Amino acid sequence: MTSKSTELVPIPQAECPDSQEHMETAQWTYERLVTFINKFEADLDDEHEVGARLVSFGSEITFHIEDIGYWEPDIITFYGVGSDGGTVQLIQNVSQLSVLLVAMQKREEEPRRVGFDLGARAKAAAATKADSGES
Repeated sequence: MTSKSTELVPIPQAECPDSQEHMETAQWTYERLVTFINKFEADLDDEHEVGARLVSFGSEITFHIEDIGYWEPDIITFYGVGSDGGTVQLIQNVSQLSVLLVAMQKREEEPRRVGFDLGARAKAAAATKADSGES
């Protein structure tokens, strides 16, 4: 099978913000999704990579996740490649978010690990904000 472990591990408390206002933002949702994807990828074998299965469109859509993003205050976007090789972009309100992470057969010799680096993205965003004079 693709999973090395079926043990349910809680998200560390340090990764769970206390602020109610922060919990209602797209950024908070994005950060949580990244945490879940990284934990999911940690259990994949070398033949599989992370994908998503969506079932709320009247039919089942499965795609390889390549990236995710957000647009405050309430939009999450998934970018990827469908089973047919076509480009996929899902735009969804955080209040309607429901994504099933699945192990998909790798497409290339090495499995793609999305490996979102939130620290690097946050630093880049802060540098851009500082350069533009925003506070």
